[in-house]
Amino acid sequence: MDNKEYARILKEISILRQIRGDNHFKIRAYENGARAIENLADPLESLMDEGDITQIEGIGKSLAKELESLRETGVSSVHQELLVELDPGLLDLMKIQGLGPKRIKTLYDELGISNVDLLKEAAESGKIADVEGLGKKTQEKILAEIERLAQSSGRMPLPAARAIAYGVRDKLKEVKGVEAIDVAGSIRRGRETIGDIDILVATSGEPQPIFEAFVTLPEVEEVLVRGDTKTSARLRNGMQVDVRIVRPEQFGAALHYFTGSKEHHVKLRTRAKKMGLKINEYGVFPRDSDTPVASKTEEDLYACLDLQFIPPELREGRDEIDLAEESKVPKLVEASDMLGDLHMHTTETDGRNTILEMVEAAKARNYRYIAITDHSQAVTVAGGMTPNRFEAQIAQIREINQELEDFRIYSGIEVDILKDGSLDMDHDLLRETDWVVASVHSHFNLPKEEMTARVIRAVESGLVHCLGHATGRILGGRDGYDLDIGQVMDACAVHGVAMEINGSTGRLDLNADLARMAHDRGVKIVLTSDAHSTRGLEDLDYALQQARRAGLTKADIMNTAPELSLG
Repeated sequence: MDNKEYARILKEISILRQIRGDNHFKIRAYENGARAIENLADPLESLMDEGDITQIEGIGKSLAKELESLRETGVSSVHQELLVELDPGLLDLMKIQGLGPKRIKTLYDELGISNVDLLKEAAESGKIADVEGLGKKTQEKILAEIERLAQSSGRMPLPAARAIAYGVRDKLKEVKGVEAIDVAGSIRRGRETIGDIDILVATSGEPQPIFEAFVTLPEVEEVLVRGDTKTSARLRNGMQVDVRIVRPEQFGAALHYFTGSKEHHVKLRTRAKKMGLKINEYGVFPRDSDTPVASKTEEDLYACLDLQFIPPELREGRDEIDLAEESKVPKLVEASDMLGDLHMHTTETDGRNTILEMVEAAKARNYRYIAITDHSQAVTVAGGMTPNRFEAQIAQIREINQELEDFRIYSGIEVDILKDGSLDMDHDLLRETDWVVASVHSHFNLPKEEMTARVIRAVESGLVHCLGHATGRILGGRDGYDLDIGQVMDACAVHGVAMEINGSTGRLDLNADLARMAHDRGVKIVLTSDAHSTRGLEDLDYALQQARRAGLTKADIMNTAPELSLG
């Protein structure tokens, strides 16, 4: 059992005991225990093996004994008794914004509400409005919250969330008094899905005018919390945005802290403690002093801890601190390293811009080349190309290249991998063109062995340069198809077929973990936008962020080279 699971069980005991009305000190003991376990740098079970865990601040003798029993049996007797006595559905009520243990206890005691269905029924019948301390407005908010949760899992794909966050950031940047502003949290780290948005502001002046500018933005639907240093609001699209304001001299420390991850911070705190220091959202301090020795920049914080700077995308509590200690953090690939984009569509199929318009947009991004990869004929919904149309496009691109200076268009295609693994285009034309991306666009539900064999047959054809969106997942919309991705990667490595990190806003495919896995298996990696318009070229930035999360460098990415090596 990992630390998160131990902490979860203790948290649930604390919540259920509050609802039952237990002794305050017993409730606090479980809260403190959960918090202590969450902040551990090492696995709790390893510490159990080493000795007495009551040495951990927040874990007393009684709780230590209970944790040992939980480890041995896999269940907590206290947790089980509470779930039997009360109702597991009470824990689901904690997902409702505005309902904490105290209000849930009131609803349970007054109306017998023990799950979301009963809560909805009571709200729709008007019973909640009659409960003292709640009222009609609370009832309306509860109904709205239940509806929101029904429509959303509570997380948003990174591209959509980042666009929203940058929109809010850019508006607040223009507010008088804002001296620095940045998006923090999991967006800055490049997590695939986002729970809420964190924005950090620095000002030497009064924070309230900045908060007022935030809560009066047209996209804000409801103000959830408004304080001296933090204001939270829900936008009309359901996303929660937290804006925090600090002094300029605290900005670096706060940006680091609110970027996360929690796991990264736990390891840093452990390191700081060993060095006689402490670290928090205000900076790095000597253990017995309130005067920071580093706070203005993130670089200062890491330097103070004798560590190489760690980019946000790597701050996940894995091996990044060990690497930084030895000055071995890789120099991650950057936007300025990207010299081309090798997956895009034009008006020949389902794109919205012409070849020449895509060329101009690519030049504006300082690219030296692009590959045009319109669909093959099997994708009828996209008006996929017949062999005759594809042949004509190859000739057209060659003619355009005659007129271009210091820029090249690679003729290409996104050819469908058909159900049997064959390729949806004349093989002679595939040999004639410069760049072939092979992708699955149909028959997603094949058995694992059949799907794996299908993709590998395409990889082994000798006609493919790159495997497109290899898992087929759509963020927030469709799981990937069932295939042995390891076998596919090995086939790509053997046959010299690259795999793309597709930055299209619905995909991020490969994700960071799979990109790292592919690289480690010797597969060449390509970053692409899968653009269907000139603006869509910007989506390569999402692929770039996943590559950085994977720890990839300029040398690891094919399209950082001045020209493609297609031999």
